[in-house]
Amino acid sequence: MSGKGPGRPKDPDPSEEELFRRLGKELRWPARSEREPPLRHVVRRWSQLLGFDLAMVAASSLVAVRVGRWPAVATWVAFTVLYVFWLRRRMPRAPGHKAAGILAGLGYAILVVGAGYATPRVYLDTWGKEGTATVVDQSTSRTRGGGEAYTCTVILPGGDTRRLEASSGTCKRLTPLVDGQVPVVYDPAHVVLPMAGTKGQLGVGKSVLPCGIGLLLVVGAGAHTIRRTAVVQRGRPHSGRRDKRG
Repeated sequence: MSGKGPGRPKDPDPSEEELFRRLGKELRWPARSEREPPLRHVVRRWSQLLGFDLAMVAASSLVAVRVGRWPAVATWVAFTVLYVFWLRRRMPRAPGHKAAGILAGLGYAILVVGAGYATPRVYLDTWGKEGTATVVDQSTSRTRGGGEAYTCTVILPGGDTRRLEASSGTCKRLTPLVDGQVPVVYDPAHVVLPMAGTKGQLGVGKSVLPCGIGLLLVVGAGAHTIRRTAVVQRGRPHSGRRDKRG
């Protein structure tokens, strides 16, 4: 029943509804939350993200060689908390931001692992010295996974006694050496633990490869988002002109 009493509102005119519907479709008014951010804002935020990742690698590596491994782990945790709960939330919701965020997060994780693995090797390759050490103790222990962990203690050329870096992976092959002599790369300032072998056996290039992969993922994610944003914003005026001509 559609009476037209004095207290009832007038029924909307179908022609007016159609007019507003067509007008909204032509203008394509987006909701505020769906509007694309300016391109310069996207570039600035992704540049900040890349700088943050590089600062994380530099700071954690410096702490690792100057203070120790566990303080370096604490530094990585602090940077990760900032990354997840502060920086990621400030990233603009640009076109392609979801896939880019996943790639950037994966790149960050690879950077953290790569920095921890490569730091002592890069340091020894840069500031370390090669020499011959004498093995004074070698012990084996079982790990939780059922494997064997080897601990080797050596006397360095300067007379100092140090434990070989466990991750050098060469402790197992020290037994057959004559008179307990083993080539080592060591740091005279004792900033990092020595490693068995020569500088050519440190595998510096292989150790920094994860860092390179992580950086490529972050840069690629940022480039993807910036390119998508530029394409969308560059194409919008042209589509408006086409609509007007039509």
